[in-house]
Amino acid sequence: MTKIFEAEYIKGEIEEYKGNPLINALPPINSVQETARLLNRYPVVTDEERALPSHIRRHAMMRILDKFLYPTRMHLQLEQMISGMIRRGYLNRNIANAEYQENLNKVDETDFVQVSRNAGSEALSSSVIGCSGSGKTTATEAILAGYSKQAIYHPEYQHTQLVWLKLDCPHDGSAKSLCIHFFREVDRILGTDYENTYVKSRSSAETMLGSIARVSALHSLGILVIDEIQHLKAAKSGGAQTLLNFFVTMTNVIKVPVLFIGTPNATALFSGTMRSARRASQFGSLDWNRFEQGVHQDGKSDWDKFIGRLWKLQWLKSPVPLHNEVKALFWELTQGVAHIAVTLFFLSQARAVMSGREVIDVKLLKKTFDDEFEMVRPMIEALKSNRPEQIVKYSDLDLPKNSFRAIAMQDVIEKTFSEKQPSKVDEREASFKSMLLQAGIGEDLVDLVAQQAMQDNPDANFFELMSYVSQMQSDFKLGDGNESKGVKPASKKASKPKVTRREAQYEQDDLRLLDGQDSEEVYQYLQQAGCVLNVSHFISLKKLA
Repeated sequence: MTKIFEAEYIKGEIEEYKGNPLINALPPINSVQETARLLNRYPVVTDEERALPSHIRRHAMMRILDKFLYPTRMHLQLEQMISGMIRRGYLNRNIANAEYQENLNKVDETDFVQVSRNAGSEALSSSVIGCSGSGKTTATEAILAGYSKQAIYHPEYQHTQLVWLKLDCPHDGSAKSLCIHFFREVDRILGTDYENTYVKSRSSAETMLGSIARVSALHSLGILVIDEIQHLKAAKSGGAQTLLNFFVTMTNVIKVPVLFIGTPNATALFSGTMRSARRASQFGSLDWNRFEQGVHQDGKSDWDKFIGRLWKLQWLKSPVPLHNEVKALFWELTQGVAHIAVTLFFLSQARAVMSGREVIDVKLLKKTFDDEFEMVRPMIEALKSNRPEQIVKYSDLDLPKNSFRAIAMQDVIEKTFSEKQPSKVDEREASFKSMLLQAGIGEDLVDLVAQQAMQDNPDANFFELMSYVSQMQSDFKLGDGNESKGVKPASKKASKPKVTRREAQYEQDDLRLLDGQDSEEVYQYLQQAGCVLNVSHFISLKKLA
C-alpha cells in the first residue's frame, strides 16, 4: 500500500483553480527551470571509486542504466502537457461543491457499455508516440514521480484523491487483463479490495468498464496513463475499438484525462476515423522523436549535450575526453536512440575495465556493438535509411535491458558471490560501512568493499580496515592489470616495493587513442585532421620547372 498523505492546500495560481481542493492539494505549477531540475538525474563518480578493483567498479557503472536522465525540450513539453491535463480535468470535479455528489450519481446511472459504443469526441486525451528505447516511458514516469503525493486524503470532505495511475497494456491486447490490472493497481495504492469486489470468473471487459468509471470518479482520478498502447492491435476483433471508446466515454462523463503512450504502430489505432484521430490530440499529441544532430540557437544540439554529459560518467582510471571520431561513431551505431546509446556506453566501459586497457575507443565501441546489439541492427539500419516504411517495421522492437545487464555482470556474479556471504549485518560491519560512506565510497558499493575488507582481515580493527581499503585503492591505481585477472591487492604486511607510475592523461584528439586500430583508418583520420601533407602538387610543380 502506498502512503496516503493528508491534504495540504496552496493558493490557486489562476482564477479557475481557486477554491478547488483537488487542484490546490497538488504541487505548485513548475517553471521550465524547475522542471529541468526535477527531471535531471546525474550519478556521482568519485576518485575513490575509480581506485576500486574492476569487479566492484562495474557495480558502480550500473548507475548509468538506472540513474541517468538528461531532460530535453520534449521532456519540458510533456511535463506541461501532463500538468495541464490533471488540472483541467479537475475543473468540473470540485469536491467542495454540491454538484460533486450529483456527478457521482450520474456515474452510477450511466450505462457505460451502451454509451461507449457511441462515444463522442470531446475527450481530455493525448498521446506520446515514439520508437522503442527513445525514453517515452522513462520521461513520463519521472514526471509523474514529481507528484510524489499520489494518494491524498481530504479530512474535511472525507475524500481520498488518486492523482495519477499508470497501466501497461498487456502484450496480448486483452481488454479484460487491462481492466483487472486497473483494480489491482488501485488496491495496491489505496489499500482497497476492488479486485475481489468487481472481478469475477465470468466477468467480461464490458461488464467491468462501468466499475472502472465508478472507482475513478469515487477517488477523483487525476490522470490515467496507458503505456504500450500499440499492443491493442493484438486484441480480438473489436477489442481495441471497444476499449478506446470506453476511455473516451469515461473522459466525457467523469472528466478523467487519459494519456496514451506507444510506438508508431499505435497511430493506426487513432487514424481509422477523424473522430478517433481527434481523441489522441485534444491536448496535443507529442511525436517523441529520437535525438537529432541539428544545431540549435545555443550552438549545440540536444544530442551533443546528451552524449557530452553521458561521456563524463567514466569509472576508468584515466577518463578520456570525448573524441570527435568517437562521437560520430556513437551516432552511427545508435542513430540517436537514447536507450541504445546509454547501454552501449555502459557495456563498452565494462569491457574496457575487464580488458585492463581502461580506454573507450573506436575499436572497442565497434566490437561491443557487433557482439551485444545484433538484434537491434535491423532497427538501426532502418533508421539510417530514413524511410518511414522501413522504420515502422522495427518500431516495436523491445530492448532487453535486463539481458544486457546479465551479460555484462556474469563474471561479477561468479567472482563476487561464489563465496558464502554473511547472513546478517552486525553492529561492527554497520559502523565500518558508515566510515566507508564518509570516505567517499558510494552506497551501492559499500557492501562489497566492506565484505571484502572484513573477510580478508577478520581480526582487524577499524583503523586497520580503513588502512587496508586505502592500500587496496593505491595498489589498483598502479595500473598493473592484476585486477582484470582477479588478483587481490597485496596485504599491508607484504614487502612489495612501491612503484610510482603516472597515469596517461588524454587530451582531445590524442593520437594514443588510435592505438590498435586498422592502419588505413588511422591514415584516413590523420588525413582528415590535416596532419598528412599532400605532396603531389609540389611534385607536379618541380616537373614543370
